Parts: sequence; C-alpha cells; structure tokens
Amino acid sequence: MSVNVDEFEEIINIVRNRVKDLAIVGGYGHVGDGNIHINVTANKREDTEKVGELLKPYVLEEVGKRKGSISAEHGIGFEKAKYLHLSKPLKYIETMKLIKKAWDPNEIMNPGKVFYKP
Repeated sequence: MSVNVDEFEEIINIVRNRVKDLAIVGGYGHVGDGNIHINVTANKREDTEKVGELLKPYVLEEVGKRKGSISAEHGIGFEKAKYLHLSKPLKYIETMKLIKKAWDPNEIMNPGKVFYKP
C-alpha cells in the first residue's frame, strides 16, 4: 500500500486498534516514495484467519479514503483485484481496461490479475 508519508503512523495505529491484542503490527517501507509495508503477525496461529477478516477490506478502504494506493509497487494480483476501486477512480480503471485491451485483445497476458472477474 502507499499513503502520504505523514500518514504512516496513523495507518499503523488504525491496524493496531483493529486487531487489538490478536496480533503484532509493524510498519516499514520506502519513506522516500510513500510506500508502506504493514507486517501483521497473529499471536496465535489459530487467530490468523480472524485477523485477516478484521483487516480486509477495512484497511484497504482506509487507504482509499486517504487517496493512497492499495498496491503500491507489486501490482494488484489476484487477491486485491476486487478492491482496485477503493484507490482508483472508475474513469482510471476504465482507461486501464482500454489500454489492456489494446495491448492484449485476447486477454492472455496475466489473466485475472488486475481486473476482477467474479
């Protein structure tokens, strides 16, 4: 994800407050370009799924509210594709689809990794 550098601490605190004592939360990243990686580790293995449910899509929505990006440097992939609309306006997504269609009319390059198809 990426948010403005001055919002790093706020996002980390939001995540910490969301998971409470179920997990350890740390943030690190590329301060110069605004990317942040959030590392969330459940305290107990059996709480891993519960922690994930608490965070998605909640944290991605928080990033979108701050005009950040839900996927800063690694692309959208399969898991975040359905949340792309949280950080990109619909007109941007439609433009992205047009570009993708022009370069890949048969949808053979990385199918399903950017544009969600339920």
